[in-house]
Amino acid sequence: MSVSVETVDRGTSTGPLSLPWIIAASSVGTLIEWYDFYLYGVLALFFSKHFFSPELNATVAFIASLFVFWTGFLVRPFGAILFGHLGDLTQSGPWRRSCSS
Repeated sequence: MSVSVETVDRGTSTGPLSLPWIIAASSVGTLIEWYDFYLYGVLALFFSKHFFSPELNATVAFIASLFVFWTGFLVRPFGAILFGHLGDLTQSGPWRRSCSS
């Protein structure tokens, strides 16, 4: 099975992409994205000790660190909607570079 990608004002891209290649590329991107969340989850105790006030109770600081982690999951779909829409409007060139750096 192959997929042909068409772009606006440019015709067909370099050629058909095979389904295994698409699955592999999206899997690598997802792996990198989830590895970031995994690292923060594992290091949440470290972050709670070093980035929150020393006057806070250790449990409260840990919960605050997990709250920051939860906020990342909560906000992620809104960023996808915003940057996806902006990428569609501008044919994704500048937005892809700003999101990946």
